[in-house]
Amino acid sequence: MTSDDSPKARVRAVRADVRRNRARLIGAAREAFERDGADASLEGVARLAGVGIGTLYRHFPTRQDLLEALLADAYGELAARARDLALSASPGDGLLEWLREFVSAVTAFRGMAAAAVVSLRDDRPEASRAMREAGEALFARAQEAGDVPADAAFIDALRLAGAIAIVTEDDAEASGRLLALAATGMVPGKAAAPR
Repeated sequence: MTSDDSPKARVRAVRADVRRNRARLIGAAREAFERDGADASLEGVARLAGVGIGTLYRHFPTRQDLLEALLADAYGELAARARDLALSASPGDGLLEWLREFVSAVTAFRGMAAAAVVSLRDDRPEASRAMREAGEALFARAQEAGDVPADAAFIDALRLAGAIAIVTEDDAEASGRLLALAATGMVPGKAAAPR
């Protein structure tokens, strides 16, 4: 048995092939979803990647799993950005900028924002967890500075940004206006009591 025929070499080759297939599927999904939205045909994604539909489902058992794989890069960038903005002189402005960037990141294609909101409800995605932890630290800093009410919860701010992303995914200007409205409140000084 030569070194190329060893069991270890065969396992490495299979793992490399699996990684290549996964990368091709993610690339194909990004292309298809940017063109046709998150409801694009999964069979079309597999065909574009040059693999069978069974391979797609082995890597991504559900459409949500595939969408979360696409969101992972955006979440990683948002986590890094939250850590950078945590050093800003105005924590409230830094938080608002980060929420704007969150909305922009999760509206890269039609239907992505809804997948992002689902991933916020589920603690599975590791990249989502890191993004939320970094965002929560930024949020806490804004609270300490008095820029965010002490009784506000980060997850509520993130869900609000996600909802804004869903309803404005085709209108970036509207998302900015809605985030500004949410930040200032409709009736300054009048907080609505939760029911």
